[in-house]
This record gives sequence, structure tokens and C-alpha cells, in this order.
Amino acid sequence: LAPGSFKAYAADGVEPRVSNFSGQPVPRYASLKYDKVNGRAGPSRDYPVKWVYERAGLPVIVVRESNEWRKVRDPQGDEVWVDKGQLAEQRTVVTVRDGSVRREPGEDAPLTARFGAGAVLHLRDCGTQWCQVMAEGKPGWVARDQLWGADALPAS
Repeated sequence: LAPGSFKAYAADGVEPRVSNFSGQPVPRYASLKYDKVNGRAGPSRDYPVKWVYERAGLPVIVVRESNEWRKVRDPQGDEVWVDKGQLAEQRTVVTVRDGSVRREPGEDAPLTARFGAGAVLHLRDCGTQWCQVMAEGKPGWVARDQLWGADALPAS
């Protein structure tokens, strides 16, 4: 695959269903477009806000769709509805523990950056053990097991 291109497959290798609303696969990864995104209990502004996300770029999984709303699952497993305009197609990941960005794949490769748990990185490409990311505008490699959002999607 070319950097930045990802084909959405469920973990069992079966392609996810295509939504009648967006024409895109569900489930699929997306990210939050803005620093403040309201997550609601249902698919309209009439429903109460359950979560206020304050992290542009946070990766989420779109698990359901309606015409103007997307039900998303966040890295902690919570599910809420967000307006489709609050989501970006930019593929990102979040770190699950402290770790390092390396110049090339491999534990012995030189470090280019360090991060704490919860850092949002832009995902470029992934192999079975290492993912190429952009961290603070610099390319590098992170072990796949240090990231949420780089794995295959579960079947829905």
C-alpha cells in the first residue's frame, strides 16, 4: 500500500459493509476534526451531550451511521453520536503507553522523539510490527503494539 492509504478490512479478512449514507465502509477509522466535539446519546442535537472531546485528531472508529450523524467508539471503548461534520478522514493513532519514535523500524534504530501515553500521531503506513507516523512534523517509526488505531477493524 502507498503511504497514507489503508484498505479497510475486518479482522477476519472480510470486507466491512458499505454504508448507504456515506458510501464508505463501516466500521472504519476517522479522527476528530476540532478541539471541541460533542458526543451525544443519540443521532440529533435533541439528545443530551454524554462526552465533550477536547482533542483534535483523536482517532475513533465509526461503528454506525445515519444521514447526518456517526456513532463512534473512542480509544476507551465509549460510544457516542457525533455530527458527521466533526469528523476528518485523516488517519491518526494514539499511544497506549510511553514510547519512542525511531528513525527506521527496529528497537536498535536511533530515536527521533519520545512520547507519553495519549499522544496523537498521524499514521502514514503500517506493517505487521512497525507503523510509520508523523510526530510533530517529523517522520518516524513506532512499534505497532504501542498504538491504538493501527490494528485491523473488528467485524461488526
